[in-house]
Amino acid sequence: MGRTQRRRHQRANKSEEDSGSLHDLYVHLHSVGWQNHTHLSAQNYEQTGRGLCSKQDTFSPEDELIRLPVGCLISIATLESDAPFKSLFNKEIFDKDSRISFQALVACYVLYHKHLQKCSLGTRSSPYSAYLDTLPRGYTTPYFCSIPELQCLPESLLERTVAQNRQIRGYFEIIKNLVLNCDCCAKSYGQEIWTLADFKWAYFTVNTRSVHLSSRFLKKQSNYFQPLISGDTNMALAPFLDLFNHSDSVQITAEIEGPDYVLTLKSLPFSKTKPYDQLFISYGALSNFKLLTEYGFWLQENKHDYFEVSLLDIEHMIKHNKELSTQTFHRNIFKFIREHNLNDQMFVHIDDGCSHNLRVVLHLIFKQQAYFPNILNQIAFGDAEQFHDVQPELSYLVAYKIKEYEVFGGELDKLPKLTESGSVARAYLQECIRYLVDFQLLHLAE
Repeated sequence: MGRTQRRRHQRANKSEEDSGSLHDLYVHLHSVGWQNHTHLSAQNYEQTGRGLCSKQDTFSPEDELIRLPVGCLISIATLESDAPFKSLFNKEIFDKDSRISFQALVACYVLYHKHLQKCSLGTRSSPYSAYLDTLPRGYTTPYFCSIPELQCLPESLLERTVAQNRQIRGYFEIIKNLVLNCDCCAKSYGQEIWTLADFKWAYFTVNTRSVHLSSRFLKKQSNYFQPLISGDTNMALAPFLDLFNHSDSVQITAEIEGPDYVLTLKSLPFSKTKPYDQLFISYGALSNFKLLTEYGFWLQENKHDYFEVSLLDIEHMIKHNKELSTQTFHRNIFKFIREHNLNDQMFVHIDDGCSHNLRVVLHLIFKQQAYFPNILNQIAFGDAEQFHDVQPELSYLVAYKIKEYEVFGGELDKLPKLTESGSVARAYLQECIRYLVDFQLLHLAE
């Protein structure tokens, strides 16, 4: 595959330490049954950092990319079969009102094995040492922006970061009170060994590197953690496989076939790859907002991208528009919009134009005078043709968001130095501006 347009901050050159860790990981995976029949190898690429290629093979649609033994994955079955790890948790105080996600539990497992690496007792060394040494030391989601950088981000990014922070802190508080002491150093995992910063890193390790794996296909030795976990357990860490980078131009399938977890190419933007070409998979049909907040990167001209707006954006646009700010808008209209969730799925799309809900909301606010709920209901859920009269207001809204993002970008540029997360977020704002300008030219030029 040709160069991806991903902008992702990675080290320019792979260090000797990284090469050694990957070699150790190859050795470990081969020892547990991985054959590497597609001759995959890790390489460093200018625009994505570390990625995977095959030095020998070419790939076309329907070809297998990798076949990894299920036993290599870190799944719910792994945790349930690890008696020492289970013994860390005081099951007697599991509380149905204080549960954690499976992702948070896997984060604990990562931290547990990181600590085993440090233990002096050889009998307690971690079998995942080689894998742990290949994990990034940090991540570039907005969550890891500095406080000054966060103050320069759009509300949508800030809201998502605040929600992530609330969830992560909440899980950590629950975990601290459940885990016991380490056998080798006698320190408390919850109070002395694991810090909140450690847990944040481990949580995003799982968030950015896990694969979907239906747990119903796995044989579990027990259901020890079932009373602790909220939600499903359909994810796993996949050593080595997690080095595949994402492309919006590729489709794959992921299936369990007998003892193996298999990724198969379903489509490529061309007929065949070449040896040494970077090989990509798809993490899903994800927008740049999702990629940035969950994985810490974005794609230029991402074919799955769209730009979402909120009802608050419309209210702010009214205040900043000389023509609209002099008008009066009845509060019942905004109340009706929120009560009927019409403010969900409000976005503009470069190919499809303005979403239905955004047109409805703009029409209700700007194009009719009624404010009684029964009349608003008839209008909102009536003939869709009536909602095509909102081009001027849509044009105002898009221009307002462009200006707003330019201001946010300018504020970031004033900071003395940006973190890696801040730099990625700054570039994302510029991509949003480009997207909205292109939308203007295609849909609002008249």
